[in-house]
Amino acid sequence: MGARRDALIAALYGPVGWPRARRVAERLRGHGHLPPGGSLLDLGAGTGHTGALLARRGWAVTLADVPPHPGAWGQRLIAQPTARHLARHFGLVRVLTPGALPFPDAHFDTVLLAFVLHHCPDPRAVLREAARVARQRVLVLEDVSVDGQRPGPLARTLDALVNLEAGHPHAQRSHADWLHLFDELHLTVQAEEGWTSRELGMPTGHTLYHLRPPGR
Repeated sequence: MGARRDALIAALYGPVGWPRARRVAERLRGHGHLPPGGSLLDLGAGTGHTGALLARRGWAVTLADVPPHPGAWGQRLIAQPTARHLARHFGLVRVLTPGALPFPDAHFDTVLLAFVLHHCPDPRAVLREAARVARQRVLVLEDVSVDGQRPGPLARTLDALVNLEAGHPHAQRSHADWLHLFDELHLTVQAEEGWTSRELGMPTGHTLYHLRPPGR
């Protein structure tokens, strides 16, 4: 019964999840950010659509996330059931862990954090773990306002509403603050790319950071 319920939720959310995943995948493939093939950890995988799409296109994908906190209704009601179904359907490894990742150092060619860090109470710790298990690159996609500043109150409220999340950590940062954090963790910025979308009808700025882990 649980698997059938997960499949139903995944089917209902598919018209939202798959187009979003395609937009992220095309952004990652542009300018050589994500070479074909290789192993990839989708850290903070959410619904799992992006990881599943990349798996269909030839990457060996592992989905990883944290157990949802009490106010994470979107995770509990939509993202987790959908990710369970997609992992089963596409034969993907999926792990839930509240702390350190259960993988050795430099285990994955690529670690992807797609709009994840601003949901984390401690983005520094998450990014440190991502760098530890990445062999070649860490790809971070984050919301940054069009002028490079931290997203304002309206954008943060819309983000919480879209994710059906109360008690949202609001860990969004400005472009300069993200660069400072990367520098603190000795992550080298190989490339960065900014663009604007119109989520819910309002212009929203985003940035993709292509990072090299320390010592790699």
